Amino acid sequence: MARSLPALAASLALAAAPCTARAAEPRTLTLEDALLELEARSLTLEQARSRVEQAAGVSRQALAPSLPTLTAAGNYTRNSDAALFSRPSAITGGAAETVVIQPQQVFGVSGALRVPLIVPSAWLEAAAARSAERGASASADAVRLQLRAALRQAAFGGTGAEEVVAATERAVDSAEEQARSAERAVAAGTGVPLAVLQARTEAVRRRSDLARARADLERARLASGVLLGRAEPVRIPAALEPGAPAPDARALLEEAQGRRPELRAATEQIAAAERQLTAARLRWLPQLSASGAVFAQTEPLPTGQEDGWRVTVDATWPIFEGGAREGRSHQAEAAAREARAAAEAERVAVAQEVEDAVRDVDVAGERLRLAEDQVTLAGEAAATARRGFAGGVSSSLDVLDANDRLYQAEVGLADSRARLGAALAALDRAVGR
Repeated sequence: MARSLPALAASLALAAAPCTARAAEPRTLTLEDALLELEARSLTLEQARSRVEQAAGVSRQALAPSLPTLTAAGNYTRNSDAALFSRPSAITGGAAETVVIQPQQVFGVSGALRVPLIVPSAWLEAAAARSAERGASASADAVRLQLRAALRQAAFGGTGAEEVVAATERAVDSAEEQARSAERAVAAGTGVPLAVLQARTEAVRRRSDLARARADLERARLASGVLLGRAEPVRIPAALEPGAPAPDARALLEEAQGRRPELRAATEQIAAAERQLTAARLRWLPQLSASGAVFAQTEPLPTGQEDGWRVTVDATWPIFEGGAREGRSHQAEAAAREARAAAEAERVAVAQEVEDAVRDVDVAGERLRLAEDQVTLAGEAAATARRGFAGGVSSSLDVLDANDRLYQAEVGLADSRARLGAALAALDRAVGR
């Protein structure tokens, strides 16, 4: 059997009853404090900084072949047999002296110093490693700017979600107030029960929208917390700065060419690749080094002394290495071409990113201006409809439709503010600020 209108109205009223459960209040940070915490706690930024330290370690290793090396050693030797012989000594007036060829056992210590004198390929490889280190540092700066822009966009998104929740709560209040007005009209004999059902249905729909808006707000706050390296929601209020001038694409593109860390990283990659190519070609040249050693042992040497020193100068000129140098040269030449192509592609991508960001800011600004006008007009229309319903001129559907348009306009305004804030953050990121 079909339900009576009063029973259906009661069920809708029960469904529209306010939910008393609320999520715990999240931690609130200003945008400036959040950016500082991002520098200290971001796990992604920590990974980027670790890659810079790794590159610094590789750079230090590449420098090692160009620097002196000092080693110390100790040894103990026991032989199966000892070999000695006697010979006349001029020092002792012809008396025999014993010369040790192979002692039975001996303890010895030694130290050696090697100094590279001419190692052209090692010098260029060390310079290439330093360029790679600077490139890694520029890449870390790019990650840092990307994270800061993402945090600003998340802040504007969270603020927009808060405004949507507030607009939805106002829409719920308006729908419930309209339901009460319809009930009063029914009680006074000037209305019909259908108007009550329509208003209650609208209230239920708005409560559904409110639940979704609150869930979106929680997700936005949790995303902000994740960016800060936290597994908890964080609230970061953000507001647009009034009176921002219209962006100049040409000027911003010139600024981006000098500020973007990705372009610096690409330039350093070119330098590293070209130095690796030069180093590969310099491997055809000879290398010169000098070394010295001191030594001492418990048994005398054939010279009759228990200690001594030695100095050598070594020249090495590899004539043929089985094609290794040629292969290394071809590899380095291809890597240099790849680095130059990647740098050019990065410059084109930066130009496109700046132009897209400028266009997005212009569009978002225009949408915000239109959304503000739409809210003003929708607010006036909703007020007029409510006065008309109270005076018996407008129907309940007219009021519900006007309230719905006002709600959609307020949601659109919140979305437009968030989009403009995100577009401005993306523009700063594209310029490299």
